Amino acid sequence: MLNAKSLSLGGVIAALNIVILFIASIMPTSRLFFLVVSSFAISIMVIETGSMGGFVFYLATSILSLILIPNKLISVYYICFFGFYGIIKSYIEKKRFRMYMELALKLIVFNISLFVVYIIFSRIFMMRVFATGLPFISIFILSQISFLVYDYVYTVFISFYYKNAKRH
Repeated sequence: MLNAKSLSLGGVIAALNIVILFIASIMPTSRLFFLVVSSFAISIMVIETGSMGGFVFYLATSILSLILIPNKLISVYYICFFGFYGIIKSYIEKKRFRMYMELALKLIVFNISLFVVYIIFSRIFMMRVFATGLPFISIFILSQISFLVYDYVYTVFISFYYKNAKRH
């Protein structure tokens, strides 16, 4: 059960998160940066309130992003990956798998999310997904490397939060 402190923390962080997503939707550049920053909010909620609090936060911010964010593509990215990855990361890392298994599970989650985003963009929004001249395999490899960097940066953020900002 979430207490008043957890709810108020969630409300403040959710408002900040929606502002970050709004900025991502109106900025012509740096959208990925703002999506990454918005994804860190879920880890704060998971750390402070547990997985259930993180899940409620994800649901609330996902619904709010669909209502308030003008660029719905940003909402799709958030809902399909950036919003829930902190919960998945927490779950996988709590299971204490070996490092290779942990990375494999995270990559599986990432690739499923990537596939869902691809289907949504190409089939529902009828968008051309790969507008670059790069071969598909190059895009795939670059996305895997980018994800591994993202996961490392996410881990650094969580360590920083535990050391410097976590409520005691």
